[in-house]
Amino acid sequence: MTEEKTKVCTKCGRELPLSEFSKQKATKDGLIPWCKTCVREYNVIRYKTHRSDALTHRHKYYTCITKPSCPRVGGRGAQFELFTCEVCGKEFRRSKSNVDWNYEQRGILPRFCSKECRVESLRKSHKSKYAKEIERIKKET
Repeated sequence: MTEEKTKVCTKCGRELPLSEFSKQKATKDGLIPWCKTCVREYNVIRYKTHRSDALTHRHKYYTCITKPSCPRVGGRGAQFELFTCEVCGKEFRRSKSNVDWNYEQRGILPRFCSKECRVESLRKSHKSKYAKEIERIKKET
């Protein structure tokens, strides 16, 4: 008869078979010190506590990106550049570091405020503001 090898969980103190522990190459025995049940409980608690913080941070960041009048702009030293959408004419901002990198690496600047405006610009019926301006000048002369 072969006995199944066991290990003691450092969190709950129970002695469990090795199949109840996940693998981790960095440890001597190749297993993490907590059992799968303890890890699962820890992750649930951690997710609940950190989720609200992450959501508020994400909301603050995207609010400042989409609203040019946001008073929190540059709070962490970030600098933004204002652009005007070629389709709807709405002002939008992008991070200066991202704009600089895209211009250096790809040679492009932002032209549209959203994916919807970019798709609209690809339609055959759409005329850019530049094409409209050229038509206006031709009519005047």
